[in-house]
Amino acid sequence: MKRGRAELLLVAGSLLFLLVLLALAELGARTFSNVDLLGNSKEMFVADAFGNSFGNKPDVEAISFGQTVFIDAHGFRVPKAGVPDDASKTGTILILGDSVGFGPAVDEPETFAGRLRARFPTQRIYNASVIGYSTPDYKNVVDAFVPQHPEVSAVVLVYCLNDVTASTSQNIDRYLEKNQPPPPANLTETLRSFRLLSDANDYLRTRSKLYLVIRHRLLRTQTRDWRAVLSLYSDDRAADVAQSASNIAAISAALAQRGIPLIVVLSPFEYQLRDPADPETQIPQRRIGDLLAKAGVPYIDPRPSFDSGLRSTDYFLAYDSMHFSAEGHRVMADVIGDALENR
Repeated sequence: MKRGRAELLLVAGSLLFLLVLLALAELGARTFSNVDLLGNSKEMFVADAFGNSFGNKPDVEAISFGQTVFIDAHGFRVPKAGVPDDASKTGTILILGDSVGFGPAVDEPETFAGRLRARFPTQRIYNASVIGYSTPDYKNVVDAFVPQHPEVSAVVLVYCLNDVTASTSQNIDRYLEKNQPPPPANLTETLRSFRLLSDANDYLRTRSKLYLVIRHRLLRTQTRDWRAVLSLYSDDRAADVAQSASNIAAISAALAQRGIPLIVVLSPFEYQLRDPADPETQIPQRRIGDLLAKAGVPYIDPRPSFDSGLRSTDYFLAYDSMHFSAEGHRVMADVIGDALENR
């Protein structure tokens, strides 16, 4: 009996010691790492906001990447105090985008939408970006929103390279109990399709910075995500890329009928800024860009505007392959602002 009790105490003591070590390691990660928590509040999304596309739930405060975000009555991200609907505004710029345009983990005034608001004080800035969107969703927003809002005078579409697939909306579709996601196209999407693994990952990435640091370093997230997105532009996925370009061309045509210009910006991945001369890094922009050019849709590749004298990682969130830091948002705001002024 005494031996059994001693063994029990030993096991309990070992578990307690392990928990203390994990707590200290978590404290260290939170103190010395600039990694951001991931994930989004379930209550931030609503089904069928624009046609059959989900959207941000109007008039809510929610958590995205560990930060409180504020959504207005339209379902658009705004600063904490909101944005007055000033009748003296001379026009409205509508921004279409996914999580890159939404600007997670960056204070709203520091996102490119917020910076454009400061640069063009006489214009309303509607940021219709929604995490998980792809090109069919952008078309749904234009079809549903623009006819009801004649004040829209220009539209900016910030195209993320993973917009050729709807798989990034998988977790949000689960929140909303929507249809099953499309079949996985690569290993990353395959792993996400396993519910138990996905749930465990969602739980840990919203709560533990230690988990994120270990995960990012083991998986080399930025390189892995680049390889995954590059595979979307392989010959085998040519039809998907063509469909994305077709969706953008349809948006451009619909806006042109109303006399509204469309500015398309091809947002880069962090890996692409490491070595701009690497031929492989040119593939996605070249393939989608060629299709847009054939459809008569002008576009902007902002990569030359990123200073090669700085580290590529300075422009993105820590360990993040595509979401901009405040510095990255500054560059994008300058690119978009210049395009708006020169349209």
